[in-house]
Amino acid sequence: MPLNIKKYNVGLLGLGKVLRTLIKHYLEQKEKIVQKYGFELNFSAIADSRSFIKGKDLDLKSLIATKPEGKPLGRVVINPLKNFYHLLESRKIDILVDGLPGSRVDAGISYLFLVEALKNGINIICVNKSPLVFKGNELFNLANKKGLFIGISATAAGALPASGIINNELINAGIYNVRGVLNGTSNYVLDKIMFESKTKLQAVQDAIRLGIAEPDYRFDLEGIDTCYKMIIIGLIITGKCGNLKSISCKGIMDIDEQEIMQKVQVGKVVRLIGNLSINNGVPIISVSPEVLDKIDPLYAIFGANKGITFNTKFMGTLTVIGGASGLVAIAATIMKDIIHLHRQHGKKI
Repeated sequence: MPLNIKKYNVGLLGLGKVLRTLIKHYLEQKEKIVQKYGFELNFSAIADSRSFIKGKDLDLKSLIATKPEGKPLGRVVINPLKNFYHLLESRKIDILVDGLPGSRVDAGISYLFLVEALKNGINIICVNKSPLVFKGNELFNLANKKGLFIGISATAAGALPASGIINNELINAGIYNVRGVLNGTSNYVLDKIMFESKTKLQAVQDAIRLGIAEPDYRFDLEGIDTCYKMIIIGLIITGKCGNLKSISCKGIMDIDEQEIMQKVQVGKVVRLIGNLSINNGVPIISVSPEVLDKIDPLYAIFGANKGITFNTKFMGTLTVIGGASGLVAIAATIMKDIIHLHRQHGKKI
């Protein structure tokens, strides 16, 4: 056991499936994390739309069991998020993890909490994409000014380590183009149509049953999720947010299943591709289904897996495939960000 164990008070905005899985994953890995990395987490405050709970010894196992039953976390309060906001003002937590539902039209309510956290010296981990999509440059600038950490791995491509590759392996590589299959649900649905002759509806039902897709799958199949991820990847590379309204975005909701089968019969596949080009430091993004030949590096991405190709000026072309969608995978991705936070900023917290 390490002699000096760093302890972090963690506040959770929301307690949906992803953050419940995060708690479960941490509890299962706690001993290993303490031994190997020298820190432990105290989930000391949680707020959702109905309730707010805080304390040093929260019954985490009971909480993650209670939430799926539709019960409140604790006593129902009039404005639980306002109570959480006061914790940020008084600097009662060290790390804020934002898992509130996202918005299609703006940065959402989470943005105010993230800004307040950064202003008060609190590091943040983003699971909700909307604040980064609409106000990511402002959050990055504030974090840099304060010398704080923003964990965004879960928003860029989940278990596919896109942000880590950009910030580390391809730093100063001169990335000028990125192509990616970044939505596991859409890829799974396309595979079922292409290789098992299922209808789109049948494929979607399979994805929901397996937990790959949410009951409201439109965000994925309409291509919006891929747009969001490409905007965040562009933000990491350029420091600038792409304008969602200016993006040409076409998902797979209206695909012709028979036409897809014809492509498969001649050795091709259909994938939902996000394209990002850097033009004078500005990210230019589009999303649409594409027909790929076997020579395309994104051809062989099957099931709920993802893949991304980076074209660079100085290091050539790099493709990474994997990072299948799943709750445990995304929980491990969030923990990865917390480990990086500890390594980079642990002595200052």
